[in-house]
Amino acid sequence: MYGITAITHYNGAKAWRVTLYRAGAKQVEKEFPFLSHGGELQALAKAQAYRDEQMLLHPPQLSREVRQRLRQTNTSGHAGVSRYRIGKHWYWVAQTKRRDGKPLKKSFRIDRYGEDQAKALAIEERKRQLLLIDHVVLRSAEAQNQYARLLTAGRLDTDALGKCPQSPS
Repeated sequence: MYGITAITHYNGAKAWRVTLYRAGAKQVEKEFPFLSHGGELQALAKAQAYRDEQMLLHPPQLSREVRQRLRQTNTSGHAGVSRYRIGKHWYWVAQTKRRDGKPLKKSFRIDRYGEDQAKALAIEERKRQLLLIDHVVLRSAEAQNQYARLLTAGRLDTDALGKCPQSPS
């Protein structure tokens, strides 16, 4: 069950623990002891309601946000933008993988555009590609299904299932 685990303390007390992570950091952790919540099933119902509430308060990141993190091996200074040599020609390339695993890729030849313009075009292309990536990041199918149920239950106002609502700016 996404975000909820059964635990037993050293003294034998049992509880359901709700834990949610966002961007690799723990955002939520709360326990629902069986004894103080009227039993295992009542504690589970309260834990599930709390988890659902917290999922809405702490929505998952959009995949495009995650994809903008620079990796240690990046040398261009821009995620998804790299310099390649194919044959005797050098290129600046913008690339992104779609959710279905198919690549979006566009190359700009340096001898045609010049170093700076080819890189600038690749950076702009990468930004355009990221606009096509609008799904949220949840690691498990169960988590994705739970978040989708919350969205379709009318608890959030979104324009399409699977999209994360934008926070007010």
